[in-house]
Amino acid sequence: MSLKDSFLTIGWAIKLAFNINAKLLIIWGTLSILLAVLPAVALMYNRQAISILSDFLLSGQGDFADVVPSIVILGIILTAVGISRRINGDFLFLIMYDAYFFGFEEYLMDTVRHIEIKTLMDKKYRETYWTTIHHPSALTGFMSSGTLFLSKCVGAMSLLVVAAQVSPIIFSIATAYLIGILLLNTLTAEKTRWQRLPHNEARRLADYYRDSAMSPGVAKEMRVNGTGKEMQEKWANAYRTFEDYERRFVKMRQAVSFAGGFGFYLFFIGMMAYCILRVADGGMMVDVFLMLYVMGQGISDLVQVLSGSFQETDRGLYSLNIKRKFIQAVPKTAEDWQEGFVPADEDVVFKAESLNFSYDDERDVLHDISFSIRKGETIALVGVNGSGKTTLVKLLLGLFSPTKGKLSFYGKPYEAKTRGAVIQRVGVFFQDFQIFHATLRENVGFGDLKKINDIDRIILAMQKGGAEKLPEKFPNGLEQWLLRDVKKDGAMLSGGERQRVAVSRAHMSDKEVLIFDEPAAALDPIAEMKQFQGIHEKIMGRTAVLISHRVGFARLADRIFVLDKGRLAETGTHASLIAQDGLYAQFFREQAQWYDQEGGPDEQTTSVG
Repeated sequence: MSLKDSFLTIGWAIKLAFNINAKLLIIWGTLSILLAVLPAVALMYNRQAISILSDFLLSGQGDFADVVPSIVILGIILTAVGISRRINGDFLFLIMYDAYFFGFEEYLMDTVRHIEIKTLMDKKYRETYWTTIHHPSALTGFMSSGTLFLSKCVGAMSLLVVAAQVSPIIFSIATAYLIGILLLNTLTAEKTRWQRLPHNEARRLADYYRDSAMSPGVAKEMRVNGTGKEMQEKWANAYRTFEDYERRFVKMRQAVSFAGGFGFYLFFIGMMAYCILRVADGGMMVDVFLMLYVMGQGISDLVQVLSGSFQETDRGLYSLNIKRKFIQAVPKTAEDWQEGFVPADEDVVFKAESLNFSYDDERDVLHDISFSIRKGETIALVGVNGSGKTTLVKLLLGLFSPTKGKLSFYGKPYEAKTRGAVIQRVGVFFQDFQIFHATLRENVGFGDLKKINDIDRIILAMQKGGAEKLPEKFPNGLEQWLLRDVKKDGAMLSGGERQRVAVSRAHMSDKEVLIFDEPAAALDPIAEMKQFQGIHEKIMGRTAVLISHRVGFARLADRIFVLDKGRLAETGTHASLIAQDGLYAQFFREQAQWYDQEGGPDEQTTSVG
């Protein structure tokens, strides 16, 4: 990490911390610095008290009352010094944790929200992305250890000021020692820095083999194939790499700590030898000698904290530098939630002109696609797996931007306000949908957060999605928690039940445009047909795009788009495409037997409808 990167990251981190909670940083930064000066102040009063007592013992003149104020003040300062020692890195980390951990995590979440999904899939950013969004404690660690390091630097300078007032030689020795400690930590910073990227790689590989062996499904395969021993050896090798990495890290830190401690003994022996010689020849009074002895002990305590806080600050700075570079370099989208969208064409919902798209900017997934979807139309988008159906949906939703060509929504090209309009007007069921660790009500209600507590609306959506009987299955009904990763008494759903919950979520919003991407993939062909019939009946004249690699449902649509290898191969009605006897007709004939409940090939026409 270059010096320029260090300064840029320090400025970025401090600005971010001030934006999150400036008051916290100012209060504890100021308090830590003020308390760090107290040991030097205590030395001055300690010397004063000893000087008065020495004069009294040598000359017998004076009064004990003369030394009482200095002793009282010294006692108060020493009490404050004892309290200040409790303000260590762990204490400051806990104080700052709530503000900066959650504040920085919120900042990272907001940042990710503005990054194109395609960008997050790019190998150029993917590994750094995971390193960036994880370890949100980096800001807390940097600010807490940085505050401690700064306060100890101020404390060290105050002790040097005291030393300079009584002995330039001691001042020089102490200054050289402290500079040496800082140089030692600076020169070894890279080796004592936690390299998260290689560590994560080693840890992931070790965890993969461990979890694989413990997974019931994988364990079954291993026992049948007799690969248990080989898998265990792979785990041992991967874990050994991970363990060696951690061992080298700990050894280097211990070596730096040992070098710092050894240096202190050399410094302290040299300082005491000089002081004893000066006391012997009458060039140094006993009060100065005792003060310098206490100062040496104070420097020892200070250096231990100084070295540790430097390493923790550097560790946090290194992690933040990776995050800063990623956040500043990664392309971001415009704000998606702008209001004020006014359609330029009320009749055409989606229009694509010579649309091309590539995930890696090398190989196109979609090729020269052009079409229009009019308001109120039901479009069936069909094709085999891998033909580009889901990719096209993601373009329609504005999740990806076309590599070439044009895409418009209600007559306006996709840009910031258009993206917002798409999100506000289009309800969608994703093929790779998620069931969340939440209640059944919430899993459906997430389709429209404004109505998440509207039970009647949720029940209606579940009726449209075919999940209306699901609450009867659970003791807690709609409030039944789903999945068990968070709560052990959570309910597990079958593949079909999961799909019905997700389809119900799409019906929650009652938006004017609906997109269903493989909403019945987990169902058998007969159940799939019933699902699509139910969806078709409940669309109620809205614009809809229904997607499947199985074509039986396509007869329900006004028009059919057939994708083949990323190209729009055919368009038309069911009857026209059957008459055309092309790709769609071939699909239909091959798949019609799935829908024939009687099993007779001659009944395929009636059984599909």
